Amino acid sequence: MDDDVGMTIEEQREDENIDEKIINEEYKTWKKNAPFLYDLMLSHPDKNFSTHRLLIGTHTSKEANNYIQIAHVQLPNPTSPDVRDYDEDREEIGGYGNSANSTGKDGAGIKFNIVQKIDHPGEVNKARYMPQNPNMIATMCVDGRVMVWDKAKHTSVPNGTPNPQIELLGHKREGFGLNWSPHDQGHLATGSEDKTVRVWDVTQYSKTSKTLAPQRTYTHHADIVSDVEYHPHHKMLLGTVSDDCTVQIVDTRQSSTSSSALQGRGHEDAVNALSFNPGSEFILATASADKTVGIWDLRNLDAKLHALEGHQDAVTSLAWHPFEEAILGSASYDRRMIFWDLSKIGDEQTPDDQEDGPPELMFMHGGHTNHLSDFSWNLNDPWVVCSAAEDNLIQVWKVANAIIGKDTEDVPTEELNA
Repeated sequence: MDDDVGMTIEEQREDENIDEKIINEEYKTWKKNAPFLYDLMLSHPDKNFSTHRLLIGTHTSKEANNYIQIAHVQLPNPTSPDVRDYDEDREEIGGYGNSANSTGKDGAGIKFNIVQKIDHPGEVNKARYMPQNPNMIATMCVDGRVMVWDKAKHTSVPNGTPNPQIELLGHKREGFGLNWSPHDQGHLATGSEDKTVRVWDVTQYSKTSKTLAPQRTYTHHADIVSDVEYHPHHKMLLGTVSDDCTVQIVDTRQSSTSSSALQGRGHEDAVNALSFNPGSEFILATASADKTVGIWDLRNLDAKLHALEGHQDAVTSLAWHPFEEAILGSASYDRRMIFWDLSKIGDEQTPDDQEDGPPELMFMHGGHTNHLSDFSWNLNDPWVVCSAAEDNLIQVWKVANAIIGKDTEDVPTEELNA
């Protein structure tokens, strides 16, 4: 007679739980003694890392082929501080590749693999994925065309022939301004050297034709349109910047396409990029060829709130930290990327501190040897950044906790006594 016949379901589950606990305890005992038993141990799956997807557009020289590339980047998961990780030179505990729990010669090991390459016609001026569907990618081409690709419909290996799902036709010259609407799926804004801003709705695409015309064409700028961005909170507002030294706000509800709703002029040279603060609906930042970053209040664009000074050449791109409202990142032709902490503006400094820059200059990344062309915050791992330079060097990095951590001296007394 089977011994299990008289057991209830609850009793069976209890036995299974006991067996699982025994297995876990035995495994913990083995793992504890493993360093004394083995010189090498490779075990899969390895869960000490997380995988992040990276979108890359190539910008090759001469007649080499260009691609949209999808990369997988494996980043080590955060670990608890371990006294064995103390580094006397840095006076810090841990950090990437410096953990006692890391394996191998290079510690945790950041892995970077290209998993898909899609043929692209010429250099990729800019590439952005649709936030509502990351498989949908828009690219700016050197001939003025804007192309939309569904990566799920392309093989991992290129076949030599570019085959986008949709071609957006209208711009007469190349451009670098490209932004998907975070509000309306399939809505896209572009800016070009033909001095126009165009708005598209790719959901109007018909299978009978691969081409699509813009919904609206704006001509409110007097020179090259360098960047465009939808407001993160107000779907009807679109920010644009130009070589005409202005930042302008378009209200898409208005019928006029030759003038904007708001205009600010405060830079001494071309404005290259803009970024709305996701945590504050009125704050906007602009990057300029005059080597400064402008901070603006949308309620009054007659003058900048503040100018961030620290770059030594044209500032080409910028973006707010996705989770820290006061933190702004900017990249420049001076090969540097700077983190700014706007909460520090106006803080008193010692003469020695003043030599390092203004109080709001939080951190400067100097790992590149060529002009910075773009960068991106990681939306899933705070403070992880990917930066790219014109020599095709891509770096993935995270600033030390000792730099970004809140200093005890800055904590209000009432918080310490709480």
